[in-house]
Amino acid sequence: TPDFVLTKADGSVIFIESKGRLVAADRAKHKLIKEQSPELDIRFVFQYPKGKIYKGAKTTYAMWADKLGIQWATKTIPDEWLEELK
Repeated sequence: TPDFVLTKADGSVIFIESKGRLVAADRAKHKLIKEQSPELDIRFVFQYPKGKIYKGAKTTYAMWADKLGIQWATKTIPDEWLEELK
């Protein structure tokens, strides 16, 4: 269940996940969702996108999202995303 569902004027939706910590199970789940349903517009709002995906990792949450082609923002939903609703 997404944290927020925003409906655009054309009826399409943006699913927003707000994450402070993105554990391995969540990362695996979202990777599968992206692979199986690439048409879904799922975006993340990270509390700390520069945080490492696990202790000692070189990969950050932002790097993980970029690798999967997932849009992300820091701490708040960007105005640009909200403009898409009009």
